[in-house]
Amino acid sequence: MKPQLRRIIREELLRSIAWIGLGIVGWPIVISEVAWLDTTALTVFGLPALTWALLTTGAIAVRVATSTELQVQTPVGLSISLLFGIVLGGVGAVYLVTAGGYSALWIIAAYVAVTGITVLWYWFVGSDTVDTPMTT
Repeated sequence: MKPQLRRIIREELLRSIAWIGLGIVGWPIVISEVAWLDTTALTVFGLPALTWALLTTGAIAVRVATSTELQVQTPVGLSISLLFGIVLGGVGAVYLVTAGGYSALWIIAAYVAVTGITVLWYWFVGSDTVDTPMTT
């Protein structure tokens, strides 16, 4: 196996820990909320494993085919990632209020506090930590 391919597979397997974690937590929530999907060993364990396998092999295939690193390497990329995280946090807050039955006041306060701290952190520290490639 080529060293470059070995490095790509190792990096994507390490990144895939997040996919399996989200699958283990997310699929049981979806299964419990959807009436037409039965709770069986295949759905509880199979769907997270299938999700993990597809996302990991897809990321490896994209990196091998395009020879890109799939990393945030510019300030614009970091800003887009920050915006995506804020939007995803908002979706999570709405879910907790509507389906979870949590108090809207506490969830909104927590969402605004976490968003504010994250934006302040990005403003003071975040954009300086990304190296922009030099072109000649």
